[in-house]
Amino acid sequence: PDKMLLRFRSAAPLLRPRTLSRTDDAVRNMSGRISRNRTGTTAALWNKRFEMEQYKKGATKPQEKLVEKPPSASHMSIALPVSSDADIHDQYANFRGGIQFGKLLEDIDAFAGNIAFLHCDDGNPETKQHRLVTASVDRLDLSFPITLGLEDLLLTGSAGWAGRSSVQIDLQVSQALCGTNATTAAGTGTDFLHGSVVFVAVNDENKGVPINPLIPATVKEKAMFKAGEAMNLRRKMARKTNLNSAAPTEEEIARLHKMMMAPPTANHVPLSSTTLDSVRLMQPQQRNRAGKIFGGYLMHKAYELAFATASKFSVIQGWGAPTVFAVDDVSFAKPVSIGDVITFTSTVVYTGADELRGAQAPGALPPHLSSLFQVRVGTKIVDLKAGTSALSNEFHFSFFNRSPTQVAGQFPLQAVPVVGIVPHSYREGMLWVDGRRRMLQALDIQAEVGGVFAESIGCTPTPKP
Repeated sequence: PDKMLLRFRSAAPLLRPRTLSRTDDAVRNMSGRISRNRTGTTAALWNKRFEMEQYKKGATKPQEKLVEKPPSASHMSIALPVSSDADIHDQYANFRGGIQFGKLLEDIDAFAGNIAFLHCDDGNPETKQHRLVTASVDRLDLSFPITLGLEDLLLTGSAGWAGRSSVQIDLQVSQALCGTNATTAAGTGTDFLHGSVVFVAVNDENKGVPINPLIPATVKEKAMFKAGEAMNLRRKMARKTNLNSAAPTEEEIARLHKMMMAPPTANHVPLSSTTLDSVRLMQPQQRNRAGKIFGGYLMHKAYELAFATASKFSVIQGWGAPTVFAVDDVSFAKPVSIGDVITFTSTVVYTGADELRGAQAPGALPPHLSSLFQVRVGTKIVDLKAGTSALSNEFHFSFFNRSPTQVAGQFPLQAVPVVGIVPHSYREGMLWVDGRRRMLQALDIQAEVGGVFAESIGCTPTPKP
């Protein structure tokens, strides 16, 4: 049966892709391109991408002419009937009744890739298509928890900014305006999540190549482009101030020193004690369309380990239910191949309780800061023969610890404090400083966009111009 709806611009034909099943001959015939382990949404997106690329089959010439395109040329949407369709609901449901956020991360990666293709496509059947690689998931910020029992979802996006060889895809997950459950207590058309994913076009030597210029036309598109330029500058500044190559600021050093020298208390645990690890052998079922391991799958598994780490950490004081509200700077430093052994290491690197420890004016801080904490997940490719490893990816998740008690069938966003952490080495101290930077940025964005999370945390809304 039809499950999902993709729309590629207003004049494009509608596509109703099927969900994956063992009896679906069409999907079975596509097994070389799409694994049955992917969600129906990701499979539909990859199927559509394959269809869009077919007109370039056999092309040998490099693209020489760049085509100016507005953001509307790459606009795309896909409906996720996670409430009105029982099969789709079952595919995405987690044990608490919410959405499996890791599966949504897979869909977001595939979705953004299709949009990047639409922008970079030159429409010439004689030129080879660009190879697009995911440079980073720049940010994903949630304004409201994503539930499955009240509303269907709509994933929308377009190219928001483009440089010489990179393009930023801006996207939103919102409440669908059509279907059986279009109106909820949160309001019609509520934006649950907004974020951006950056792709780079490369040639066969993995060197960046020029892409089509993005020419914003409307006031909204121009504002998005300006915001994209600012985010690109922020990415460049973050590389310069990265703690792997640059020392922390004097203010950060002083704060870290004060926190580490404070007398130990029962409400603080060693940073190293929060770590969880997992090891996975990369199988061909987790490949992407290019034959490498799908980045969305790595995000999915990193999030699941981060959530397990957060859950273990949140109950040290007795109870809690961690809920992610931000994903920051997922980097893809090295591609992962089929057959690689990957280690995932997840650690709580910062908590709001650390900020309150020894604070001279704690009343000036958000009242529920002690319910927040930052989890870092690092993945390494292990060479079993040489006994060495190389960093592949980093993932950063911001969590809010809330009450696990249900009220009227729902989990209210009632803040529950967590314990603090104490780094015991210079490297752990730098992880703490980096985690603090990311949490403070997440709080700034929450104050800017508003929503239930911002209210629950106690962020002061940023005045609108």
